[in-house]
Amino acid sequence: MSSCYTQLPLGQLELTENKLYGRRSHIMKLMSVCQGIGINDQSKIILISGYSGEGKSVVVKYVKQMLKATGVYFISGKFDQLQQAGPLPAINAALAEYCDHIVSKGSQNILDTRKAITKEINNDIGVLTAVFPCLHKIIGESAANPVE
Repeated sequence: MSSCYTQLPLGQLELTENKLYGRRSHIMKLMSVCQGIGINDQSKIILISGYSGEGKSVVVKYVKQMLKATGVYFISGKFDQLQQAGPLPAINAALAEYCDHIVSKGSQNILDTRKAITKEINNDIGVLTAVFPCLHKIIGESAANPVE
């Protein structure tokens, strides 16, 4: 009698790579929140909180990978409690990821994004680029310096 199961030595556990166990409800909840993004230029900011080591980052990375196939661009940033600088490092990380994505799409995409940002922000571009230097990749050097 043969068995289709492979016998593992005692004390070993074999887990499949890129498979999350016991997180289906979290994945489905995040996926449902992300539905509709991009339709009629809709965008969303989603904040995920919880204790250290709960696997939030793993769930976000997993959903991010799943959303690539749908055409939704998902950026993320992680707040590190030890940095004690408030949420800005997490927002800056997400914006840096966004800027790299825009730059990778080519010069026309950079121009379109620059135009959209400039239209919305207008005179406060200097403040925005001072707080988030990664935006220089798209906006360039600001002619207007931030006013204190």
